Amino acid sequence: MVKKEYSNDEVTVVWQPELCIHSGKCVQGLGKVFDPERKPWIDPTQATSGEIKAQVQKCPSGALSIKDSASASADSMSSVKVQLMPGGPMILKGTCEVVGEDGSIESRKNAAFCRCTKSKNFPYCDGSHKG
Repeated sequence: MVKKEYSNDEVTVVWQPELCIHSGKCVQGLGKVFDPERKPWIDPTQATSGEIKAQVQKCPSGALSIKDSASASADSMSSVKVQLMPGGPMILKGTCEVVGEDGSIESRKNAAFCRCTKSKNFPYCDGSHKG
């Protein structure tokens, strides 16, 4: 799976494009950092690390995450929240293990699971339910 990292002096934003469901929460909430018209589209120098962390936490699919020592230690203390989106994916907030049909195990923090089965990235949502 492709992972791209964008850093400032304090925090690294990790983007996994295959997990993105294009909800637009990142752009709507912090457009100066997340601008799809710019290359690269993520510029973490455009806001404080606190603002960036708060916005990344709003990513419903887990396509965006933060890589730093503080968030890693906080993950072990977090609970899991599941939210069913009307006509859309099942959003999981928190850390879990996903066991694939082949028995492979993947640790995930935040995920959007497909409920319509149209996703090319099944079991994860890719936004295909919109089309």
